[in-house]
Amino acid sequence: MKKIFVIGLISGLFSAGAFAAACPDTSSGALVAAGATTGGTAATEQCICDGGTARKNTVNGGSGTVLTTPIFVKNGFDVQCSNNTLVSYDEVSGTAFAVSSGSKKGNQSFIGTSNGGSVTTSAKCTGTNDACTAANVTTAHGVAVTAASAS
Repeated sequence: MKKIFVIGLISGLFSAGAFAAACPDTSSGALVAAGATTGGTAATEQCICDGGTARKNTVNGGSGTVLTTPIFVKNGFDVQCSNNTLVSYDEVSGTAFAVSSGSKKGNQSFIGTSNGGSVTTSAKCTGTNDACTAANVTTAHGVAVTAASAS
């Protein structure tokens, strides 16, 4: 009974309409401009690839940056965003990291966590022709955070 309640609660919290997507679908790349730096905020979905054109962005100052007050990521890194990809991550805590992604031309969202270290499919996407939307990636983000936080 507890499992059913928890699954229902999580499903309700992370349904596609429950939260605004951190990575709105964009073709202009207006949200995450080339060379943008994200990170440094605990327990917050951070958009690194917004579904626009291919570009290189940085997390926590980029490659070679050593953080003096890290959350989970101790060294910054660079991310090469491909066309049409939506990618977000979350430094959940000092011991947990989560990532979620999807393609505007794909049909599955993906998640990965520091709890086990693997990347796996999350759910079928719901956009036109089953394309992934920002809402799908944000929903996957919630699943990833829950998985990262599990013991």
